[in-house]
Formats: sequence, C-alpha cells, structure tokens
Amino acid sequence: MPLVIISGHRGGTGATTVVSNLAAALQRTGLQTLSIDLHPDNQLSLHYGVDQQLMTGWAQTSVSGADWKQCGFQAADGRRVLPFGDVPSYQYAQFRDGLRETVSTMADTLSSPTEDWLLFDMPVIRHHALADNVIADVYVRLIALADINLHVISPDLGCYRLLKQAALNGDALSDKQFYLVNGADTHSPLSLDIALLLESEFSNQVLPVSIHKDTAVAEAAAHMTSVTAYMPDSQAADDFHALALWSLGRVGKGSVGA
Repeated sequence: MPLVIISGHRGGTGATTVVSNLAAALQRTGLQTLSIDLHPDNQLSLHYGVDQQLMTGWAQTSVSGADWKQCGFQAADGRRVLPFGDVPSYQYAQFRDGLRETVSTMADTLSSPTEDWLLFDMPVIRHHALADNVIADVYVRLIALADINLHVISPDLGCYRLLKQAALNGDALSDKQFYLVNGADTHSPLSLDIALLLESEFSNQVLPVSIHKDTAVAEAAAHMTSVTAYMPDSQAADDFHALALWSLGRVGKGSVGA
C-alpha cells in the first residue's frame, strides 16, 4: 500500500488542495485512495463534499472514545477521506497524550494489503521549535514510513529563500522527499522566472511536474470537489494527472490499475 505524505514547506502553499486533487487523479487511473487529515485545522474534508456541520474525525474520536473507523466519508467520485475532526482546546492535551497509541492502532488496521493508496495531509513541522513536541515527533515517525514525501512550495521569493537557507544549513532531503512547485503563473514573468530558478538550483529535489495556477482549482474547491471532476479539460487537471503518473512510476506502479 503506497503511502504519500504531503505538506507545505511553509503555510499557504496549497498542500491540502494538492492532496485532494492528487487523490482524484489517482482514482482516474483506476486506483482507490484514502486521504487522512493530520492537520488540526480540519480543512481536507471540505474538498470531499463532507457536511461541515459534522465535527467527527479520527482525532476527535480519540478523545470521545468513539470508533475512528466509523468517521470516514466517501466523495461522489469514490475518493475516501478520514477527517481530523474538531478537538476542543480543553481536550487537546488528552489528544496529544494518546496520540502515539492512536496512530499505532490506526497503522495496524490500515496496513492490510490492498490496492489503496494512502495520502496524508500533514501540517508544517520542519521548524526546530517543534523538535520536542509530541505531535511533531509522531508525525516525523510517519514520514520515515512514506514512499513519497512531497513538500509543496510556491514560486515566490519566500519559498526560494527558505530552500536556500536549508541548503546553507546542510538540510538535505532524503531520496523519498521532493519539492512540488504549486501555483506557477504563466501570466507572470516573475512567477515563471522563480519557478525556473527553483528547478535550476534544486534540480535533484524539485519534481519535473509542477501545478500551474488555474482558476479551475479554486472553483472546484468552492464546489467541494476536485478539479478533475469539476473541469477535467483544465490545465490543472492535466497537471495533477501528470503528478499521479509520476507517483505511480516512483513507487513502481507504472501500469494503470496495477
């Protein structure tokens, strides 16, 4: 069961949107996907058409005592999602203290061999200030199990500066970690120049596939669906299809439906 972890290299790069739309693109090849939201903001289910008045999720059930397996949802296009859920601030310490056991139990259940792809929407945890945080520690352990770990970056000076800093500090990515450029604007010379600069200076780490800026992505999100379902002939839909094919090839699943 291939495991893909997707996180923003910093906030606001569109990692949650990438999770949702990559899942849809993988479904388009005939595979089944399950996306799990690891972010306390609980935003992933918005892209799957889940009623936002429902506060249930795997993290929420860990403090309520309910069965986390009963809080998954399936979108109209077949994508499945396991939301984070709403954890009140007064219960957050309880959630944190039981996180290792919760994740271990989930991992045992999800490890049975199937054709499903697991996609995790993970918050930014690279900051050194989180080194002693229990949640960050558990998430880092998950990263070690991933077949692919995508760090979503924007083609802007802020992300370029962060990557340069990481290089200067000797923070190298593993052979399973890659940068994905999201939001390259074909109408902005600056955006395209920075995208080319990123690909040139970090050629071994930046994916050959990028996601172009496309209004269809925001419109699809507003309709609580994927861009593949909302506008299948759009540039973004093509980009996510290319990302799905790259992912299949990366984990040795090059044949569709394999």
